[in-house]
Amino acid sequence: MAQETLRPTSQVRVPARRSPFADLGSWTIFAVVLLAGWEIGSRLYNQPYLLPAPSQIIRAMGEDYALVLDYARITMQETVLGFVLGAVAALLSAMLFVWLPKTIEDFLYRIIVTLNSTPFVALASLAVVWFGLGITSKIIIAGMYTFFAVLYHTHKEFISVDPMREYLMDVYNAGWLQRMLLLKIPSALPIIFTSLKGGVMAAVNGAIVGELFGAFEGLGYMILDSRYVGNTVRVFLAAVFCTLIGWVLLGVVTFAERLLLPWHVSMARGKSS
Repeated sequence: MAQETLRPTSQVRVPARRSPFADLGSWTIFAVVLLAGWEIGSRLYNQPYLLPAPSQIIRAMGEDYALVLDYARITMQETVLGFVLGAVAALLSAMLFVWLPKTIEDFLYRIIVTLNSTPFVALASLAVVWFGLGITSKIIIAGMYTFFAVLYHTHKEFISVDPMREYLMDVYNAGWLQRMLLLKIPSALPIIFTSLKGGVMAAVNGAIVGELFGAFEGLGYMILDSRYVGNTVRVFLAAVFCTLIGWVLLGVVTFAERLLLPWHVSMARGKSS
């Protein structure tokens, strides 16, 4: 029987760490190709009312830049505050569920699942009714969208830790806080950041939905107002800025992930062979 030869350690390829800015160039190329294709397609379609070209949107931006930037600032503020509120609430709730007795955990989790099954449009309408047309209701709606996007996977990861590691914590008589800080949170960080990426995009949607249901400012209000008067170019302009807000915030979360998780395989360039 032939003996299996071991591969020399010197030949093992270790994935290199990726720079936090590694994807900036590829995203720039993507944006250029997307805009170029959009411009060509719009000119070929030749229905500017239905599909305005990026050049038309840029001209509209030049005409209304002060108003658009002010509305974008408001929507960005609602999104960031809602995201932080929802993410913190989701992480604390996931930690609390691990600490509570199983019966209470199951009961509270069923409440969360029930609320998550309720159409968010209905919940957003109630939030506007309860908290008014101001920024507070938009922050709560964005936070609600983030909360549900982050909680489920984080909680699942907390209760899916390797049983041998849990047993080791038992051997050392570790308390709940020690388990969370030394075992569960470090083990769950890759999934937590994946959930946060989804949560930050959900927060943008939540802020826009809140503005559509009742607001006097913001990009969602701009979309609604422009639609009523048939200004499709301004609708697209507001939608483009919503997308930019999502890209920027997603980039911030991704940057933080690569700073905090340089050891994780998803942050490495290439694959080990």
